[in-house]
Amino acid sequence: MATHQFELLDNGIARITLSSGPGNPMTPEFLDEFNTRLSKLTEQPPRALILDAGDSKIFSGGFALPVIAHWKRKEIREFFANFLKALEQLILLPCPTFCALNGHAIAGGFIMSLGCDFRVVRKGNLKLGLSEVDLGVAVPLGTQLLFAERTCRHTATRYSMFGELFSSEDALKTGYAIASADDAFAKALEMATTLSQKPGDGVRDTKLLYAKTLSRRVKAADESGLEVFLDSWFSKQGQQYIQALAEKLSR
Repeated sequence: MATHQFELLDNGIARITLSSGPGNPMTPEFLDEFNTRLSKLTEQPPRALILDAGDSKIFSGGFALPVIAHWKRKEIREFFANFLKALEQLILLPCPTFCALNGHAIAGGFIMSLGCDFRVVRKGNLKLGLSEVDLGVAVPLGTQLLFAERTCRHTATRYSMFGELFSSEDALKTGYAIASADDAFAKALEMATTLSQKPGDGVRDTKLLYAKTLSRRVKAADESGLEVFLDSWFSKQGQQYIQALAEKLSR
């Protein structure tokens, strides 16, 4: 079973729809397939890309803990590196990118949304944010930097350290989202269409001028903070909460 669906829409717009299972967990298989897809799109970029999860109530709940919770440090390091590769490719994709959030985005799912240039959220009851500290795990340094770039340093520090999940309304107030709508995908498609119809490659090149610098900073931050992140993942309390959550999700 494919972990995502891909289609080409009108006006040169591409769509990737997550479909990796209930809650759209980021499994090793999903990351492999997602990286392959992004590599192909980098070689032959569309005019714009929309990343969404269709009608799912959850865009993505993050890493597939029932799969990786018992892995050793080397395996987790490699898994996290594959996730960061996907994030880097998404940041550097040579076209404007939109994440349409009709469902909740938590932890790794939230981080993935930050890789897109713009986020559109559904109006109403939506939960967005980073829950790592409630498991005794550090929010990766590159994630903190990227979150701050998409919002501001104060917002990123607050939500990273308190582990608070915020709403659609908060998403607009903090700058995390560019728009909210009853149908996030429809709104994202409207905005992507506007950009896809701009002449030449001005939109693409404008995006890349900044994205290349941002990607280098995020990558350097993650490399410098990786061992601290892994130390927290494998700490006594970190493992206690991770294993408990993995067991709960497995039921």
